[in-house]
Amino acid sequence: MRRGAEFPSPESMSNTDHRASDYRRDIDGLRAIAVLSVMIFHARDTLLPGGFVGVDIFFVISGYLISKHIASEASTGRFSLAEFYRRRIRRIAPMMLTVVAVTLAMALVVMTPEDATAVAKSAFWSVVSLANVHFWRDLDTGYFANSSAQTPLLHLWSLGVEEQFYIIWPLLLAGAVRRMPQNVVLAFIAGLALLSFVAAVVVFPRDPMFAYYMLPTRAGELLLGALVGVAAARGRLAPGVAACRLAGALGLLLIAGSLWLIDRQAPFPGWLAVPPTLGAALVILAGEGKSARALPGLSSPPMVFIGKISYSAYLWHWPLFAFYRYGYGEPDVVASVVILVATMILAWASFTLVERPTRNTAAVFGVVAWRQFALPGAALIIPSLFVVYGPRLGVPIAPASYLDRLASVRDGNRAPRSFDWICQRQRLTSADLIDSRCVVGVGRAAPPRLLLWGDSNAAHYVPMIREFAMRAGIRFRNVAVGSCPPLLIDPETYVEELRLADCRDSYALVEAELPKFEVIALSASWTTYARRSPRLFDDLALLVTRLTSQGHQVILIGKVQTLAGYDRRCSEKALRVPFKTCATLVVPIDPEIDRTNETLRQIALRIPNVGYFDANQWLCPNKLCSDKTSAGLPRYFDSSHLTVPGSEELGRTVLVKEGMPHAFANLHP
Repeated sequence: MRRGAEFPSPESMSNTDHRASDYRRDIDGLRAIAVLSVMIFHARDTLLPGGFVGVDIFFVISGYLISKHIASEASTGRFSLAEFYRRRIRRIAPMMLTVVAVTLAMALVVMTPEDATAVAKSAFWSVVSLANVHFWRDLDTGYFANSSAQTPLLHLWSLGVEEQFYIIWPLLLAGAVRRMPQNVVLAFIAGLALLSFVAAVVVFPRDPMFAYYMLPTRAGELLLGALVGVAAARGRLAPGVAACRLAGALGLLLIAGSLWLIDRQAPFPGWLAVPPTLGAALVILAGEGKSARALPGLSSPPMVFIGKISYSAYLWHWPLFAFYRYGYGEPDVVASVVILVATMILAWASFTLVERPTRNTAAVFGVVAWRQFALPGAALIIPSLFVVYGPRLGVPIAPASYLDRLASVRDGNRAPRSFDWICQRQRLTSADLIDSRCVVGVGRAAPPRLLLWGDSNAAHYVPMIREFAMRAGIRFRNVAVGSCPPLLIDPETYVEELRLADCRDSYALVEAELPKFEVIALSASWTTYARRSPRLFDDLALLVTRLTSQGHQVILIGKVQTLAGYDRRCSEKALRVPFKTCATLVVPIDPEIDRTNETLRQIALRIPNVGYFDANQWLCPNKLCSDKTSAGLPRYFDSSHLTVPGSEELGRTVLVKEGMPHAFANLHP
């Protein structure tokens, strides 16, 4: 699963408001390591593949700080829940609400109405401390969804985790400290932490989004810090200098190893979350010996400065990267550096003008809750709900002139599956196989002789084959099932678990229809399935052999060339995003697709009665592929699917330059 915005705890990035002697410069240094790790990862993940574990380090720091304070106060009868939440509000709310307000305003200015609405929804859930629940349930990860890296408030999921932890943990820990011996309390915390890590391991294969975003599977990281904090609060930790140095060195080694050896493809969280969080706990433990010399680099002025402004830095850096990626694509080195510098400037200004003044207030809980959270929170919730529900009530959130231009741009770049005569489904029904709209070509008397079957890469060829069918004077039926290869074996090897039932049911319906057609044309995203299993082409050859032995002619259609870096929404974004241009994109032929198509051609050569068609020689003259048709219209809907005009022009180009392709030459009324 791709790592989204990693966001540290505001408590973990704040200095304590207890006695000055409680302040530890080395923890600010640890914050700086985590902050810089995540920022580098978000700027260029290849530089630090495991940089996203910085958020887990922050969780440990947060668990340590709040648990040490709660345990210290509860053991002497001074713990106050109102005072606890007064501190949390003044540290978290003002900066968070400021960034959310600015982000929502920016979204309304530069994003499409649908994307701005998504930001407004996340703004609402962020204000009510449920951002993580919202992204777990509602984050669009579908095929045509925006990348999560373009979701400006995604980083607030971890605030949701923190705030939910704040609701449960203070009461639980304060009660345990007052009523239980310390050893029992520590064992209780350790047991809860272990259960959380085990839960992450168990849940991840079934629901990786839940494991990533939700408190039960993230609490273990906070509880590791809590374990150190409670032990320190009760005077059980007094390591010597040698022990401090050993713990600190081992902790930094675990953190460094995690940053370099874990990557975004790893099953995370789970057991892989233990090394960075254990490392952070050891570094914190090293500082309990009151020996700053154990890890002197962490207490250096630059590290302390970065640690102090880390909350604001994290709040600002992710929206800046998300808006840039939304408008201009992946940032290059120069853009990344500019964004990081802008982040640090904004962080320093925010720390100076917002964070420090609001933290230093002496107002009581009720005043702080009203002025710093309830009132500004309501001022954000109202416009957020208006953005979400206004259009449903007939109140648009954008000018009519802009909406008209947007509709015109979108009409020229519709997905092939949006046309009723291109029959791509998530799961076929028996009605799809008798639907007259799915029969394309000329002539009404004779039944269709050809069946085009495959996934979305078959669906986008329907307009091209319609050109061939009209030249031949025939009709054909098309059926496509998204993300399902045209095979009649069990598809478990080639598709995600969520798609298995759809593919299996669709296969059964298609298999029953195959005898009705003389010619079966097969097309799919062959490269995708070949990456999942090297047996793909063996399985395909078995199907082709079976079909030809039953008297069918088979046509294998190659994979269309893809356009890396193509933004299918460029034209609609350019209506609002400043300085955005949509110049013609030209990319070289993909060698992997060439190799895949050559394998298909070899299958066709060795099995009788099988033809092969490859469109890429016309799509990519001189080995270069363009995203525009000769008329300047979008040729590609997205990086790997043709538009209807692009597919139609392809068919006409083939007929003009070659005539009826050899693979389709036997088609006749």
